Amino acid sequence: MADDSASIDEISDDAPSAPNSAGGPSSADTSWTSRRGKARCDSCRLRNLKCDRVLPICNQCRWTPGPAGSSCTYTPLPTPAHRGVPRCDRCRESNLKCDRASPVCQYCRESNITDCRYTPKKRARLPLEQHSQAPRVPYNEGESASFMFTNISGPNSSYNRPFVNEGSSSQPDSMDVDRPMPPYPSSSAYEKQGLGPPLALLPAPSGPSNLPAQQPFISHSFPEPPRNQFRAWTHNAFAPLPNYVLRRLTTIAREDMPARETFDVALQRFRDRLEIELRETAYLAAEDYATVANCLAKGNINRLSPRIRQWALSHRVSSGSNRYNLLVIPRDATFQLSSDKEKELLHEYRAELDDQPSTSDKQDDELAFERVPVVNQIYDCLVYAHRGHASSVAAIMEIHRLGFATITWSMAEIFRWRERKIGRGMGLMKHLGLIVGHANGGYLQLLVPP
Repeated sequence: MADDSASIDEISDDAPSAPNSAGGPSSADTSWTSRRGKARCDSCRLRNLKCDRVLPICNQCRWTPGPAGSSCTYTPLPTPAHRGVPRCDRCRESNLKCDRASPVCQYCRESNITDCRYTPKKRARLPLEQHSQAPRVPYNEGESASFMFTNISGPNSSYNRPFVNEGSSSQPDSMDVDRPMPPYPSSSAYEKQGLGPPLALLPAPSGPSNLPAQQPFISHSFPEPPRNQFRAWTHNAFAPLPNYVLRRLTTIAREDMPARETFDVALQRFRDRLEIELRETAYLAAEDYATVANCLAKGNINRLSPRIRQWALSHRVSSGSNRYNLLVIPRDATFQLSSDKEKELLHEYRAELDDQPSTSDKQDDELAFERVPVVNQIYDCLVYAHRGHASSVAAIMEIHRLGFATITWSMAEIFRWRERKIGRGMGLMKHLGLIVGHANGGYLQLLVPP
């Protein structure tokens, strides 16, 4: 059965004549093998069945009753289906249109030729003479001066490819890269010294060279693009913001927030339009802040102005650190406690802030007071609270949760306005009338456009 049922998997759908076991393309007289789709018999093609193309009868026709079950017929496909199938050798040499019939095509049949040979096409390759014009010099991987290779011993003795002009080799200021390289220490020696492996394998130049630096065409390291990260305001005389706030601020891009200078100008204009009673306590500059902190730490508030003194007594403002200039205000829960209990909590707050040993087991002493930020820290607090680009109300709630006082809704609204109108003037005061509630003085002021 193996002799009578030779498979014709090599027969293509592009073959225009019925194959046979004696003279098909799979016979010994030809080396052509089709790479296209295989031809099905006429019955399987008509009924759209999967044909195994076994001769003399396929698997589908074997079960078909009648004359169709005795043999299979293969009808050639039209000419457009011959794409990719080579012509016979004689038609290719004579540049004739071959019908690619098997075993003999039409032109060979007319010339009384009994066999057709189908030689597979070969891919066109460039002649070796073009590549051999410039002789290639073997390189030595062990002594290579290129940045692309590592120091691995190889069979070649030298690497003669010059990196600089050969005509300038006689000049004293040329770079001799073909000389033997000094042996580098092992990578373990560099790791022990903490220096890491050598970054360049090129030897140092023998003298000052005026040649331009050799730039590698492949970069082994892609440095991260410079990112304009946010930097919080810090000063040695003032208490810094909490560490988790400072760490989060370093991950915020400065381009996502309004400029600090623009916000400071807008905040100054906002303060200038306030009433005189509110203008002095709206926020404290660095000099005024340090003065108030020193006076409260020493218990001498007579040096303060009447409005600042009244503000400090009304809100029970105290000095929150023995090392820094820091003003704190009791929270609502602490404000109702007795003075002795408040002093105890304030002592624990100072000890924890100044990294002094605490005498109490209370874990939430920092929640008993709210910080009064310096005017330079208001912008940093708003950046942290507005990192998710939420509303002004959400930013104020976040600031209150963090424990910062004297930052009002109007400041958060100015911050958001500057974010939307970066580069413009103080349009908030020119085009809008706002009712500003100031927490420090407890007043309400109507700002009317001029």
